[in-house]
Amino acid sequence: MPKLTYWIATQESDSPCYNIVSKTKKECLAKMEEYTEFEWEGPFKSTIVYADAFDLFAWVTSEGGGRRQYKE
Repeated sequence: MPKLTYWIATQESDSPCYNIVSKTKKECLAKMEEYTEFEWEGPFKSTIVYADAFDLFAWVTSEGGGRRQYKE
């Protein structure tokens, strides 16, 4: 099965749609420094395992979407 691995930094001040997601830990840390209006936790590495493109689309467009955080 295909998988998508990403880095996420979470915040409790607002909706999860404002969590930071990025391809690399370095990029995630840079965004955390840029967006100082939030208190960030992380970054955490996370992976989505999906069956096909539609499965991935359904997951990321669902309530909570792709900015939910699953710790590995």
